[in-house]
Amino acid sequence: MHVDGFVAPGFAPVQAAFEENFAINGEVGAALAVHLDGAPVVDLWGGLAEPDTGRDWEPDTVQVVWSVTKGLVATCLAVLIDRGLLDPAQPVCRYWPEFAAAGKRAVTVAQLLSHQAGLPFLDEPITLDQVAVPDALADALAAQRPVWEPGTAHGYHAVTWGFYAGELIRRVDGRTVGAFLAEEVAGPLGVDAHIGLPATVVPRLAHLTTLAPMDPGLLDLGSDLGRAMLALPELAAPGADHDPDVLGWEVPSGLGVTNARALSRVYAMLAGGGTLDGVRLLSPATVTEVTRTVVEGRDRILGDHTAFSLGFMKPETAFFGVSRDPAAFGHPGSGGPLAFADPAAGLAFAYVTNGRSPLHTDVRALGLIEAVRGCSSR
Repeated sequence: MHVDGFVAPGFAPVQAAFEENFAINGEVGAALAVHLDGAPVVDLWGGLAEPDTGRDWEPDTVQVVWSVTKGLVATCLAVLIDRGLLDPAQPVCRYWPEFAAAGKRAVTVAQLLSHQAGLPFLDEPITLDQVAVPDALADALAAQRPVWEPGTAHGYHAVTWGFYAGELIRRVDGRTVGAFLAEEVAGPLGVDAHIGLPATVVPRLAHLTTLAPMDPGLLDLGSDLGRAMLALPELAAPGADHDPDVLGWEVPSGLGVTNARALSRVYAMLAGGGTLDGVRLLSPATVTEVTRTVVEGRDRILGDHTAFSLGFMKPETAFFGVSRDPAAFGHPGSGGPLAFADPAAGLAFAYVTNGRSPLHTDVRALGLIEAVRGCSSR
């Protein structure tokens, strides 16, 4: 397998770890990018973007990153918070009056964004036809009654989180989450990141493949976990992850399309207190506010110990064990991709892979993180 890109002096062990994933860990196609103190120190890619045809992974290859998308959406929300347009302490219905239905009047923005609202799925699964009509989808979201009393517990809103967050952005700003991301985050930072994939980007899209099949018995479709993960069942259809007709819709919990270089720049901006290369998106105080832990403990959906800030997953848990520093934050995605910032270390890390693993954070990513930390420790 070819591996291309660059590593800064002192980071050769990171390239060795990246190459090792192809040699012994079954890697198919992947990219890795790392910033240290705002400067790029690793930008690697390699393998196959499309295994069926043998198409190589190129410098501008992008892929669906599943729930890593949530970190991009959380950054969009942070911009609104920074501008004083969205207050996490206020009830959601202040911005979206219809949301008050079905016992949700007191649910705050912070509770919604930290997976405490009790809305991990809808009574009737969401469809792409609904996604195509934002007002109709908003009506369905607003009408849903919580599964648990909001604020009394938290549980991972795997799919619905993005739709609720996206509608909140639309109510506050008027733009969809995809347009907001393009104009207020990706554009200023000069990164290749999309929610609602433009047709012009489709030829650069990597196709996902499965390294090891998931045991079907692990996901009971009638359980809360099954209903949360399949809240929009069409996403699980074979080939949906590279179907332009699917990826053209805005599904902000999981169908973000980007690459490691873009994700690392976004997290380098966050690790730097909201500014990167002279571009200021956030104040340091806002970065601290949106990345501070809001809730932690047993997750009612995942059944594991998780922790969340205002949209970011926190690492002080085994589920997302990317740092020992509680100030770190980021998000993993189904199959292996992940991105995070560790501000105390000046570190931004992003890894994407089209070789999907059944684990949330597997040996490939963990080995890369260990190598990076070994080269960047202060």
